[in-house]
Amino acid sequence: MFTIDSDRLWALLEEINAPGSLPSGGVERLAWTGSEVAARHWLMQRCRQEGLEVEQDEAGNVWAFSGARPAIMMGSHLDTVPNAGRFDGALGIAAAVEVLLSARASALPGADRLGLVCFTDEEGVRFGLGMTGSRALAGDLATEELRSAVTTDGTPLGEVLTAHDIDPDRVPEAAHRRRDMSAYLELHIEQGRRLERAGAPVGLVTGIVALSHWQIEVTGEANHAGTTLPEDRKDALVPLAVAALEAQRVMRDSDGLVATVGEAAVLHGATNIVPGRSRFSLDIRSLDEDLIARAEQRILEAARRAAEDNGCKLHQQNTKRLPRAPMTDHVINALRTAAELHGEGAPELASMAGHDGMNLAAAGIPCGMVFVRSRDGVSHSPKEHSSKEDCELGASIMGTAALLLARNLVRAL
Repeated sequence: MFTIDSDRLWALLEEINAPGSLPSGGVERLAWTGSEVAARHWLMQRCRQEGLEVEQDEAGNVWAFSGARPAIMMGSHLDTVPNAGRFDGALGIAAAVEVLLSARASALPGADRLGLVCFTDEEGVRFGLGMTGSRALAGDLATEELRSAVTTDGTPLGEVLTAHDIDPDRVPEAAHRRRDMSAYLELHIEQGRRLERAGAPVGLVTGIVALSHWQIEVTGEANHAGTTLPEDRKDALVPLAVAALEAQRVMRDSDGLVATVGEAAVLHGATNIVPGRSRFSLDIRSLDEDLIARAEQRILEAARRAAEDNGCKLHQQNTKRLPRAPMTDHVINALRTAAELHGEGAPELASMAGHDGMNLAAAGIPCGMVFVRSRDGVSHSPKEHSSKEDCELGASIMGTAALLLARNLVRAL
């Protein structure tokens, strides 16, 4: 049975998190900042030292191969959100490196058909794009998007890329690298409490949820808070409040769906002013796209009724819609077999967060993911933590499945 070196895995995770380490105990490596670039350079150098074949593609994604191609690729990303934890993304890269090293050292069949890929800008917090590297690989990123994107301080993304020897016009050319991938596996923390509540150290992902984002603006009439009677008010905050409450009700009524009003603002508001304009976001996610459609209708209709009842106008815009991304049957089967070999009955669950694999799955690359239990379900925080034992098990299951897939690949060629 294939197992990894847990001490080396933990040491790799520490080395990865040296760039961008914070006094809070967390890390901060926003995409294409000095700390994130340093982490990717560390990865390339470490892989070269281990004798792996290392390349960087047109989008800045890092590739490392044990031998022949196409290969069973494992990976994740190294960029983070601000004041982040030490596991999101980084664990997937550390585990991929460790599997490559342990498989090669053991001279296991299929070890020469394993590889690693580290994607750029998965989080999307600095430029507003998100999953840039995997979208480029999937052939779903246009040069115009890169040219129009700017950093939070107003610097064009194109200038940032050029400063790091990446030609923005050539980023979409990374799509040709799909020919080097036979399948993609990723180890990631769950970022929730489902595994913890089930008492399970690991879980197998059946699919990544569909997502629908909305921006809604309500226009009422600003007026004096003290002198404007209830029948004279056109309060633009009320439809926002109704939408947030309806989102809570929809979640309670719907199994496997989450709905969130995550951004909310009263424009030009003050203590003594009846709100004249409000703006809010709506985020709905589920593996069931019909469930999303019904939730949209219910929440937005509640907001529209509230606007009408309060003499307000409501404008809504669907700003993002991503289809669900089911993982691939034969990859899930390999992960099931691997979990059984390691004596684990791993629960199967949907990923409620987006990951690079959703872009690859949409482009026809067979994908699978292993989740590791998150302590208290915390993520995107310095408190993010998964135990050494759980991480070792997750990496071993991913590595075992990767070797099973690699052997099948060799037999098929």
